Amino acid sequence: MTGFTKSEFDLLVRLVQPEIYPHPGKRRVIEKLDDQLFLLLNFFHFGSPTVSHLITSPFLKTQDATIRLIHSFLQSVKVSLSDVFLTFRPDRIRGMEEVALVLDCTVLPVNKTGKEFNCGSDCFSGKHKIYCVKVEVGVNPKTGTASTVSKVHGGAVHDYVVFREHYSQFAARLDGGKIMADSAYIGAKSELGAIITKPVGTPELAAHREIVERFFGRLKTLFTIFRRPWPLKISSIAEYFYVAFCLTNYHILQNPLSEEDFEANQLFLSDLITKAEQKRQKKELANEKYKPDYLID
Repeated sequence: MTGFTKSEFDLLVRLVQPEIYPHPGKRRVIEKLDDQLFLLLNFFHFGSPTVSHLITSPFLKTQDATIRLIHSFLQSVKVSLSDVFLTFRPDRIRGMEEVALVLDCTVLPVNKTGKEFNCGSDCFSGKHKIYCVKVEVGVNPKTGTASTVSKVHGGAVHDYVVFREHYSQFAARLDGGKIMADSAYIGAKSELGAIITKPVGTPELAAHREIVERFFGRLKTLFTIFRRPWPLKISSIAEYFYVAFCLTNYHILQNPLSEEDFEANQLFLSDLITKAEQKRQKKELANEKYKPDYLID
């Protein structure tokens, strides 16, 4: 019910050190650390506030109260999780020693009606033909764990624009190393001279860059919530993304990335495109069906 084995979960409980915020005269409905962590992982794993509320319903009357409890716990552990699992390590791959970071963006579907993120044209991805947000992640070229995470942007924002804002956060830590990325970052290659893009006909480079897609595959295999439209306020996505990346790093350290993770990410992207095309065709059929007679040839 969490995506983690019992031994992995027990170890995680020992590693997590939540910050305790004072609430005069109040107590958490669920006090034990392992119960709170279980609730958070369950929410990530199933991606459904309804499922999570089934667990807390003996103690909490509403689904909103359950989400507030989950969010409160998430905020209390994000610092300790990032300190332990989201670190920038100077690992290198044999034969590719100059590469310090492998970079790419991933998308998360959102509902068109989101207001607080200005989710209109800013959230529509012309590439994937869906409403989504995106975040850029730099992963360790050896382990595949996330080393740096950007802010969340609307799906219409180009990867290169996200990179330009994100770069200043980690540039000093590259220590002379280069970044490996795909052809979307070709502009940064000429500007910074620190980008290795994926040229056509170089399968070796493509295979090394594949590790960031394996990370995304593991994230979305573990946590269903990142494979479907976001169920909460869009303004909350950044915090949930950040904690999920930390938890994914922990899982990767226990279970190294594999080809299956890459295939899982490709399947997710293919499914996004298929659903977008089906939705477009359905809309065209509806428009054709209700077209006024004077517009029909």
